[in-house]
Amino acid sequence: MAPLAADSSVPNGFFPFPPPANMPLAAPPPGVTPNFDHPASNAWHVDVTAAVCIPLIVLFSSLRLYTQYRLYPSRTIADYTFMLAAAWTIIYIGILLALLDKGLFGRHIWDLKMEDLTNAPFLMVLILEAIYGPFVWIIKVSLFCLYRQIFAPKQYLLYLVWAGIIVTGVFYWSTLVAAVALCAPRGNETYIMAFATARCGETKGLAVVSGVFNVLSDLYLLVIPIPATLALHLPRRKKIALLFLFATGVLAFNASCLGLHYRIQVNRSLDDTWKIMPLYLAIIIEMTAGIAVLCMPAMAALSRRYTPAVTAYFSRNNDDSNDNEHSTFYEMAKPRNVANSSNARKVEAQSSNNYGHTATSSSESANELRPNTSDSVTLAEKLGRASTSPKM
Repeated sequence: MAPLAADSSVPNGFFPFPPPANMPLAAPPPGVTPNFDHPASNAWHVDVTAAVCIPLIVLFSSLRLYTQYRLYPSRTIADYTFMLAAAWTIIYIGILLALLDKGLFGRHIWDLKMEDLTNAPFLMVLILEAIYGPFVWIIKVSLFCLYRQIFAPKQYLLYLVWAGIIVTGVFYWSTLVAAVALCAPRGNETYIMAFATARCGETKGLAVVSGVFNVLSDLYLLVIPIPATLALHLPRRKKIALLFLFATGVLAFNASCLGLHYRIQVNRSLDDTWKIMPLYLAIIIEMTAGIAVLCMPAMAALSRRYTPAVTAYFSRNNDDSNDNEHSTFYEMAKPRNVANSSNARKVEAQSSNNYGHTATSSSESANELRPNTSDSVTLAEKLGRASTSPKM
């Protein structure tokens, strides 16, 4: 978003060049006096949000990485895209905090003087505008990859996943091109002068379009796994558990709606340096929620392994509690052959230590978990068939 307000009375930009050093960036509302010495600031809202969200990102990411490397050492494309998404999110928040440290944003535009302007803050704003789209896209790609692995045999859902990856990729990467094309300096322009041009002001309207696309794409991510989940051959309790797992994406959807609201406010306001702070806050929450959603399968795995109460809740009926299988939600996000071979090895070890009735039961479980060549069986259905018994 262009941080300076357009003024049609100035022929060649938002303010005359060279401007008086003590001239405010914009005229204050009637009855308001510019406060250059002790201006109000709402930047602390973003500081507090970042202070909360960064530790959450680190915590969730650490738990997922622990699950990957200690419990399930296999790797998938979703694992690599997740690590990239988590790193990029922290980088984005770091650049944003560095921007706020400059003291330009978070204050009312009429509380800023021309001499307060330097090129560094506007360069940071350009970077944030340019990288936002690709950073959000990699988070959504991780979610699409998760769906692809969970519902691999569902051919129609694979088409929806690939369509989502391609459409979101084209849109979000085009926002990078638009931001650089419209707001990057041309010729002898400085970053201040480039942001003062009418062409850069057009990015405010593009930001609203981006907000609408965020809402629609997050709604798409919420809806597409629902029919596939309801069609699984699972007990109702496990279907509800799976739907609850996917429903954590409501957090990201709500953050996208909040971001759209603030984008509209920025588009209608001339006080950009103040109004843009709630938008940055919503962006941080949106990205953090996306990372949290990607970590939910790992959180479920740890809960099933280390918390007896949670394990009992997601296990099969008490009649099947003698089976010694650790099937988890996280295994749904792994390749089918990896999950099946891991389960088969555990069943084989159980059968070698127990004979008679126990060996027969383990053999039946091994046959149940043997890779199925039918395209109608998904990893989610494997989850419903594998019984669990917690080991501490």
